[in-house]
Amino acid sequence: MIIEDLEGYLNLARKKGVLEEEEFEGLKYYRFSDDLRKYLRGTVVIGDKVVFGYHKIARILSLENGILSHIKEPFYVEEKADGYNVRVVSVDGKIVAFTRGGFICPFTTDRLPDLGDFETFFRNHPDMVIAGEVVGPGNPYNEFSPAGIEDIAFFAFDIFPLGSWRSLSAEERYAILEKYDIPQVQSFGKFFPETKEIERLKDILKSLNEKGAEGIVIKPQYGRRKFKYVTPFINISDIKYSSHLIAELPAEFFTQRIIRMMLSMDELKVVREENELKEIAQRLGEAFIEGFSKALKDYKSKGKVTWTFSLRMRTRERIELLVNHLNRASKIVKVSLVSVDKEDSYWRVVLEKHFLKSTDFMASALRGSFYFD
Repeated sequence: MIIEDLEGYLNLARKKGVLEEEEFEGLKYYRFSDDLRKYLRGTVVIGDKVVFGYHKIARILSLENGILSHIKEPFYVEEKADGYNVRVVSVDGKIVAFTRGGFICPFTTDRLPDLGDFETFFRNHPDMVIAGEVVGPGNPYNEFSPAGIEDIAFFAFDIFPLGSWRSLSAEERYAILEKYDIPQVQSFGKFFPETKEIERLKDILKSLNEKGAEGIVIKPQYGRRKFKYVTPFINISDIKYSSHLIAELPAEFFTQRIIRMMLSMDELKVVREENELKEIAQRLGEAFIEGFSKALKDYKSKGKVTWTFSLRMRTRERIELLVNHLNRASKIVKVSLVSVDKEDSYWRVVLEKHFLKSTDFMASALRGSFYFD
């Protein structure tokens, strides 16, 4: 689809310094590195085709009051998958996955044939974009992984046309994707903005909380604005898997999660006894201490703060592309290849992430440097 005055936007983006030229296996494209009017960060331009950046979803901290205040129509509720966001498109016969920042991810693109029948979908819908979440332990981005997934999996949560930022309704997406072997996020059905309906939704959230799920996304039937609400205990998991980077993450990363946890615990009434609250406080404390303790031991033994992980890839040549991609995506994390071994029809790849900022902090603190706070 051709966007009106696309060339004008590209020229403006160049002047603003937010347009980057990229290439992946001969496919050349432009990437918006920051928002520019309707073109969100991560927007991709390939020829006259535009894949808009995925919009942010508003967060509500009070489930009942948030719904009653902002939604006046029926809405659908879906599970919020806990992984990393990609947009899958077909360009010149090549099916690729774009990250939130607008890079083609060599890993996700390589594994797409394992994640769903995208070829059949794009043969019938060449001008559509599938937005989804990749979850599972064998991925290059997240340490945390939902229970019950041994490798990686893909769950679609939106479809929108090329050249548009407006998603199809949940009903339309269900009707389209049920024809294809492409997994979707779990849907809990249609709800209405009424107190009795919200009580039913609270029971669903309690169940999600017990199994360690992240939360829900609320999608009004006709409106464009979506809302997200997370379960209480996923916040402890977020802190646990991030506390080894406490020296480089902003303090708000941790304080916001404590606030979310306390508010949702109160609203969902998941804690009823004093001893239960003490147990949660202990889990929260351990989440902070264990992560930082690991980082400290890591630095003392190796002289750097790291995370070593493994994944599987189908194509040997894309392993180096992945390492280069990860090193480009961050200036404070250096990724190096540890080993590559053939495993059946896949390559088993072991990578190490070296967290430069945390390493520098440990070095400075342990050699006795002073600072003012």
